[in-house]
Amino acid sequence: MLMCMPAFIVSNSHTDLTSAAYGASTVFDQFVRMHSGAGNRTLYEETMLRYFYYHNWFSGNAGCEPDQACPAFFFAHAFWVGFAGRSKSYAQLRNFTAQAKLEHEAVAAWNANSLAMPGQDYVYVMGGFPSEAQSLLSGDWDVECQYGGWKHVGTSLLSTTLQDVVSYPVRCPDDLRPQERFTIRPSLITQEQFDDWHLAFFFDARPFVRLESSNNMMLTGFICLVLCVASMQFSKDANALVLRPVERMIEKVNLIRDNPLAAMKMADDEFKGEEIKKFRDKRGRVQQHVWLEKYGLGWLSGCINLFSFKGGAQDEAMMETAILEKTIIKLGSLLALGFGEAGASIVADNMQGLDSAGVNAMVPGSRVDCIVGSACIRDFSTATEVLQGKVMTFVNQIAEIVHGLVCEFHGAPNKNSGDRFLLIWRLCGLNEEQQSRISDMAMVSCVRILGCAHSNKTLADYRTHPGLIQRLGAHCRVNLSFGLHRGWAIEGAVGSEFKIDASYLSPNVSIAESLEHATKVYTVSLLASQECVSLCSKVLARQCRLIDKVNMKGSKVPLSLYAYDVETQRLPVHEFSTVLEWNVRQRFKARQLFEVEKTRKWAGDIDVVREFIFESADVKVMRKLYTTEFQQLFNMGYQNYSQGEWRVARRLLKATQDMLGFQDGPSTALLTFMEAYQFEAPSKWSGVRDIPLAR
Repeated sequence: MLMCMPAFIVSNSHTDLTSAAYGASTVFDQFVRMHSGAGNRTLYEETMLRYFYYHNWFSGNAGCEPDQACPAFFFAHAFWVGFAGRSKSYAQLRNFTAQAKLEHEAVAAWNANSLAMPGQDYVYVMGGFPSEAQSLLSGDWDVECQYGGWKHVGTSLLSTTLQDVVSYPVRCPDDLRPQERFTIRPSLITQEQFDDWHLAFFFDARPFVRLESSNNMMLTGFICLVLCVASMQFSKDANALVLRPVERMIEKVNLIRDNPLAAMKMADDEFKGEEIKKFRDKRGRVQQHVWLEKYGLGWLSGCINLFSFKGGAQDEAMMETAILEKTIIKLGSLLALGFGEAGASIVADNMQGLDSAGVNAMVPGSRVDCIVGSACIRDFSTATEVLQGKVMTFVNQIAEIVHGLVCEFHGAPNKNSGDRFLLIWRLCGLNEEQQSRISDMAMVSCVRILGCAHSNKTLADYRTHPGLIQRLGAHCRVNLSFGLHRGWAIEGAVGSEFKIDASYLSPNVSIAESLEHATKVYTVSLLASQECVSLCSKVLARQCRLIDKVNMKGSKVPLSLYAYDVETQRLPVHEFSTVLEWNVRQRFKARQLFEVEKTRKWAGDIDVVREFIFESADVKVMRKLYTTEFQQLFNMGYQNYSQGEWRVARRLLKATQDMLGFQDGPSTALLTFMEAYQFEAPSKWSGVRDIPLAR
């Protein structure tokens, strides 16, 4: 503004005409000499005409040629001449004007000479007067005006309208606004003479006022523009540094309030934005370097990078709003990790209540329909004694596999109590087809976990651990067992105001745990109840083997037990040639691939059982021994066992017991039970027995 504002200001030097002030004194001096008889009229008229033509109003408003100097160079021009006085009367002043008026011949001759000046190559071209203006100068100067306490008698060149020249007649100076006129009076006279009477010239300053007004309008517009740009810049900074971060924080808090589990996705989106920004900055530097190299200015690239400001992104990241925003995301992510799906309602209910800042963690539980899974790490107590401080790493390595595959197949890991994992697959709000799909995924995820646990290189290293070999034998390995059951559970907070756990409480949870315990009785890795298997697709249900029907703690009715047979001892260990550096970027990429894969599995055009059971190389290896002949023979043995034909069942189950090359657990368990009764079914036998305690 300091540089531009002077360009819009018109200098007063254009109105304070030195020539006008000096000329007024000269004209008055010639008139006084003529009035006293010391001078001649010709010299006076020549001086008066030179003054008026030098400050020619008509040429000044008409303009001149670009290469000439003329009255248009000034912003004020003479239009009124006469006598002014305080003590003199109008009659006395009229006597002076009678002597001062010009001869018509003198005016005409001077006008002719002025019009001939352009052809004679004069530096300053004064131009001519129209005939009406010439008549006013040579006529009577009898216009009486009262102005500023002075009496004025004279004549005005603008007293009549002239087509295309004078549109607004000005008879007296006060016909113009004060800022549009100014007076030039003789200065080389005494104060007494000045107060008595003197010659006065009035100049029309309207060109100056018009230019000044237009410049003021442009100045106002420029200032408005500067203020608008400045305010936009200020608001841009305020928006970028305060408003938008606050809006983003509010949006994130609202998102967490509506769906606490979405906090993990927010963290990924934030990291994605940071990576995109880094990539664009890097690409911009590369493009700049290529452009400079193209024009032979590659040496400038290093200078630009050296002197470029690199602290912007770091400063922005260290600002309080950015810190608060990242803190909200991290707190939300920790809430999602800590509470899980079961605790989502706790977080949502507390964040919905805006009437108080207090926390009510003991919110009422809600009933959900789900598939409950219980997973257990075998020989965990022995591993804890042997591994000591490294047992946490051991559990986390297994948890990474269990949690990852359960989430990938649309489940929700809940709590981990040392060796046991509680797993949930929600069925609420799903139709029959979707419930069947979820049930398939629950079964498939358990099978996949078993495969990964036995083929993982990290977990396979524990097979050579000296302490574990000493305690568990030469064939020790990391192993898990699973129990699956379908039923209802109460989802909510368990604990007190000092500590809560978001969990599921139900007899069905106990049944799932009992099913897992029963895997030790039947020496299998995966047991599922009939309620769970009946929900699976037919093709997967046929893969499951009905092995017993028992009375189980927590169930009012007998449960039919189904085993999904896998032999994990034959699985090879998968080794990878590349060592992955597990950092934030790699975790982000893994989560993105995980989300894509999770979404793909829920799509209706993918057959989960076919892709991850029948076409899986690991599952094929694990199920290779369980032929159709074996399954049919065991089924005949079990049906005879169930119907009380125990001697026939004994023969068939004896065949299946050693048919696999190792003892089949379910066959052994049934034979052991029948042996206690000498292979004679009790008289009240109904095909149901009490499940024995695991050893």
